[in-house]
Amino acid sequence: MLPELDNFHDLLKKLDYDIERLSKTSHIYELLDCFLTLNALPEWIVNSSIEDTALTDIARQKINVMKGIKFNFDENLLHEDFDQKLRLIRLVCNHAKHKTDSVHIPKIGREIDCSFPMMFPAKFGFVISIGKQKVDAEYLIFEVTKFWKSCINLE
Repeated sequence: MLPELDNFHDLLKKLDYDIERLSKTSHIYELLDCFLTLNALPEWIVNSSIEDTALTDIARQKINVMKGIKFNFDENLLHEDFDQKLRLIRLVCNHAKHKTDSVHIPKIGREIDCSFPMMFPAKFGFVISIGKQKVDAEYLIFEVTKFWKSCINLE
């Protein structure tokens, strides 16, 4: 049976699929797939026909956070501020979509390193640098995924 993408629950299944591929390959394409899916998720929730106004309100609020005001992204707060993680995802997706070279968008690179916080068992090789910060990409994706699943009452 072929998977369907009719609603945000289906999009969450796609996200699980994307995360599984990322954990197997540690490839930048799979990382971008995860980011693109996480970026789309709140808009899919807002545009769905669900009657859960609390979930819709959270999604609307997080869309506003992700869009930010005049690129108010601070990579130095990335480890401690969940909203900065959401803004990073949005910036990566828009940067990938439009390929803009802006001083407001931090340079994102791939590192061969290990950083904190990290997933255990520790594995070297999938750390991304955002400006001067190093971040375990899988950890970031797992944190944001866990947030959305808890809002949707799946965890």
